[in-house]
Amino acid sequence: MAAQLDLSQAALRGLSDKLYEKRKTAALEVENVARAILRAGDRAKLDALVLTLVNDFVALPMPNHKKGGLIGLAAVTVALAGTADSKLDDIVPPVLKCFADADQRVRYYACEALYNIAKAARVAFVSHFSDVFDALCKLSADNDPNVQNAAHLLDRLVKDIVTESVEAFDVAKFAPMLRERIGVLNPYVRQFLVGWITALDSVPEIDMLTHLPDILDGLLNMLSDPNREIRQQADGALGDFLAEIRGEGRHAHRGADLGALAAILVGRCGGSGDEFTRVTCINWLREFVSLAGDLPRLVPHFASIIGAVLPCMSRTEAKVRETAARASEELLASTIAAAKQAYGEIESDIKRGLDLPGVLAALKKHAGEGAKGPTRLEALRWYAALCDASPETVRRLSLDAPDDTLDELLASLGHDSDEVVTRAMRVLGSLGAGEEADFDVVVRRVVTVFASDGGDVLERRGSAVVRMLCAELGAERTYCKMASIVREGGLVEGLDEGRELDFAAAMVEAMNLILLTAPECAGMRASLSGLGSSSGVADSSEKATGARLFLALYPCWCHSAVSTVALCLLSRAYAHAAHVARSMGDAESEVTVRALVQIDQLVHLIESPVFANLRLRLLEPNSHPDLVRGLYALLMLLPQSDAFRTLHARLGAVPTLALSRLDVNDGEDGGTGTKSGGTGGCLDGGEVDLEALSATYAEVRGRHVRAAEERRVRAMRGRGG
Repeated sequence: MAAQLDLSQAALRGLSDKLYEKRKTAALEVENVARAILRAGDRAKLDALVLTLVNDFVALPMPNHKKGGLIGLAAVTVALAGTADSKLDDIVPPVLKCFADADQRVRYYACEALYNIAKAARVAFVSHFSDVFDALCKLSADNDPNVQNAAHLLDRLVKDIVTESVEAFDVAKFAPMLRERIGVLNPYVRQFLVGWITALDSVPEIDMLTHLPDILDGLLNMLSDPNREIRQQADGALGDFLAEIRGEGRHAHRGADLGALAAILVGRCGGSGDEFTRVTCINWLREFVSLAGDLPRLVPHFASIIGAVLPCMSRTEAKVRETAARASEELLASTIAAAKQAYGEIESDIKRGLDLPGVLAALKKHAGEGAKGPTRLEALRWYAALCDASPETVRRLSLDAPDDTLDELLASLGHDSDEVVTRAMRVLGSLGAGEEADFDVVVRRVVTVFASDGGDVLERRGSAVVRMLCAELGAERTYCKMASIVREGGLVEGLDEGRELDFAAAMVEAMNLILLTAPECAGMRASLSGLGSSSGVADSSEKATGARLFLALYPCWCHSAVSTVALCLLSRAYAHAAHVARSMGDAESEVTVRALVQIDQLVHLIESPVFANLRLRLLEPNSHPDLVRGLYALLMLLPQSDAFRTLHARLGAVPTLALSRLDVNDGEDGGTGTKSGGTGGCLDGGEVDLEALSATYAEVRGRHVRAAEERRVRAMRGRGG
């Protein structure tokens, strides 16, 4: 074989010698022989030489033979130089196989051999890049430092060859290799991969942005690596990519699939437990939002971005919260701008790219019971801002949607935070500010919430919610609608009549207190009391308006006897007020602790500015005998208490002489309270049929009395059992 190959026996022995210098000397002879064969053009001898080095040296199990074969193959490649491409298919695979050899010195010399092969072949070597990259990736985690150093030298050379041979390098084939390995946790492999990503991205002719979706998740994983150097390298690579996406000029980010990148970032915002990773993802999304003006294709992704950013506002890490807050503000501005371009038309909205239904769905998810405080507040702020930007579109999407968006908003009414309730009511007010049907839906759903869960929300938040509804939708309109809804009943399925009547009474008591005290209801109080809007004396038109309001409220107010008295006192229907007060003594169940508490409350309200005019009328008991009788009736119902003493003192201030002249029959109307004239109230015109109202009152109170009796009987039977 030696004669055939023109190799001396000494060279063949030297290739397998344990001393490196002897192997090196033998390799020089191999190189010279290869040059001679090349000059002679004898391809058969060249094939035989390579085959001998592979089969008789590299393929043998003895380490020294392997080392000799490796250095020999490198020598052949050096000899062939520019014509080596024809033999690389025979030379490179055996060398790469030695990268996995159990002997660390064999692995080291394999790196050295491949280094020399690559250096000699240059561009031709790129055709074997895939196999070389795979082998280097594995070798980068070698446990021998000398092998690692050799691999690093080879890696740098291969990078240089690839970057200077861009035409021969196929990045499309390389990207899947990166994607397969980017999730590896080994720190050396991670450094190796980031090094390649950075190197290729630095080459202008190679578009790594196109393949960024394949590797972004892996790079983000590296941001939480325990090794600081890896974190810095990954952050640097991500920073370079973001700078390219941000770019200068409109075409700097053309190759990036920003939609796919946004989807990855959205997932990582919620899925990453690392603060720095989450902040990085949010900042990337902020950049994407800022690009939306130049890239309309990003706008459809706003919904998913919202769903990722809002929960971050409730994170424990201050940096995450701050970054999320800035992102939310910028995203809201861009979303509002996109929504306004829709001109209120849903079809146009979708056509322009903004997925407003998706945005609202994301907000609904984070405005409900499962969301944490800051996230919930921000979602409600978003909702209110979108209502302002595109009111009719948001209204239709919210009220007409098959999935009930209102449920999540209504769930906020019982929240412990005043700010959450205020913002939820701001949104509900906007939704109810449209057509009458929209108004009816919103108010009816709010009253239904009050009727649910044993009236818990009504007790805790009823006053605030009703006042905000009045502020948003108009006090008189809201009160008339709520009174109508409560009177109809049937709000909660399965609620028996007794509990339904209890709710109606509680609702009326709450509404009555608000009516008498809230600034939002000042206009209603003026209308009911017959005070003009400017002159202090109502004209016929204003009195008619007040009478209509009284008639709208009265049937509902009958569910609470004390509230009915208060409404009549406010409306100056003193005769009817006296009648109702006296009738409370007709049934034992009417004078309950609850009723006495209501009378106590009313007595204190009589001492407030709301009833200043009423108190002044006590100076003329002959002109207003029913007022005096009504107040005395309340006094007689009260036990000896602070309220009793307060009202007694007030009545004691009535001029004694005038009171002594009060005829026992003054103001009598047969005990039905059907007189309304002469008080100056809204009912002075006489158009109101107080007899019919008395009948209504008797019917409603009769239901309450019967329900109380049934409850008493059930309780007795229960104790008896």
